[in-house]
Amino acid sequence: MSEPLLIRYYRAEDRAQIRQICAETGFLGDPVDPLFEDRELFADFLTSPYTDAEPENCLVLEGENRRLLGYVMGSRSVWKHTGYLAYRMPGWVLRAIWGYFFSYREPSRRYLRWVLSRGRKETPSTPKRGVHFHINLLPEVRGLSIGKVLFDTFLDRMGELGEKSVFGQVISKEERRTERMFARYGFRLTDRREVTKFREQRKDPVYLFTLVQERDRTPPPRPPRLILSLHDFHPGSRHQIEEQMQFCLSRCPGHLSILVVPHYHHEISVEDSKESLEFLNKCQDEGHDLAIHGFFHDRQGLPAASRFWTQWYSANEAEFFSLPPSEAAKRITAAKELWVRQGWRARGFVAPGWLYSSSLDRDLGEMGFRYTCTLRDVIHFPQGKKERAWAGTYSLRSTWRRALARAWHPLWKFRCGQEPVVRLSLHPKDLEVPFVRRQLGVFLDELADRGYRSWSYADHVES
Repeated sequence: MSEPLLIRYYRAEDRAQIRQICAETGFLGDPVDPLFEDRELFADFLTSPYTDAEPENCLVLEGENRRLLGYVMGSRSVWKHTGYLAYRMPGWVLRAIWGYFFSYREPSRRYLRWVLSRGRKETPSTPKRGVHFHINLLPEVRGLSIGKVLFDTFLDRMGELGEKSVFGQVISKEERRTERMFARYGFRLTDRREVTKFREQRKDPVYLFTLVQERDRTPPPRPPRLILSLHDFHPGSRHQIEEQMQFCLSRCPGHLSILVVPHYHHEISVEDSKESLEFLNKCQDEGHDLAIHGFFHDRQGLPAASRFWTQWYSANEAEFFSLPPSEAAKRITAAKELWVRQGWRARGFVAPGWLYSSSLDRDLGEMGFRYTCTLRDVIHFPQGKKERAWAGTYSLRSTWRRALARAWHPLWKFRCGQEPVVRLSLHPKDLEVPFVRRQLGVFLDELADRGYRSWSYADHVES
């Protein structure tokens, strides 16, 4: 197969293609229609508990033109899985009853009778603990090594999350699939039952196996790291950013990300400021990361949107909130061209206020960015992996916000300040507030004493 293939994390827009793959492979690897004609119900039952309840545990195999060729999905939480099934089951049952009496043909009615009368008896037992996986590949990629790579990537991700056991149930058309054969792929066969629902379409017996793989894929421990980012660099904030760099890196040495706004508030451009260019070139030469931080960092000329997000939360600086995709791509492309002209590496894009449409993730990956982030996640490209790490930040625009920030920092520090990866995001005026300066100084000293070093976003995602 010559087309380029990409293994990445699931996105919401993948849902329809995953359901289609499930229906196209639901009858012993072929389309499910001869067995059960209601593709929507069939795919909904088998895939939505994963894509809707635990999307963070889903990986897809993508070919040309964003076409999906396969997927592997896992359920780590029995409560989420069974809770979702309980929530959706009444609707599925009503749909099946209606179809049985008013629209389904005889093969589909026979399948429903099997589900009610023999389904549970012919389902092999499963382990009480472990990650339950569901995998499907289209015929064109079956038998290729990419299928194993997809599953190994899934296992590695489960290992990162501390999981040491996975299990799944696999249909086999042949009884000669023995325990020794499955063991070659690292699986242990724990139970097997003959499945009679295919007898009308296939005379040879068909079996359903429960396969378990137990392997510790936990990655080796790495030194703790502080992801340090300084937001809103523009010609008017250069001196403040310089002071923050000295303040932070003198306490917790390393590298950091500088989030550069190309044309801050439609005023002077970074490219028109000789001092700014000299400073940023020096920072890149020293190993720091220069990230694109919007383009204008304001909403001038944009239509009104949510007052909460655009005014109360971000003071009309949420440039990419509800920004049309074409305009978002235009601004990001213009910023990248600036980076190219200056010889800077454009490895990251961070939207002002961390507010942007999640559909932009796909475009950012295709543009060659290595990361973006939200308030709670660092997103790695091109795979789209989301790494949970809440950013520690301050909101200091008013007296009541400063009072809230004074109390919020200790809470964030207690909850997130002990994690292996800590994120700290500063804005130009933060160190001008005395209590912020004191809190940050103490916190950075504590991190350094515990072995943390400062990392840029780019170095973190590429390590």
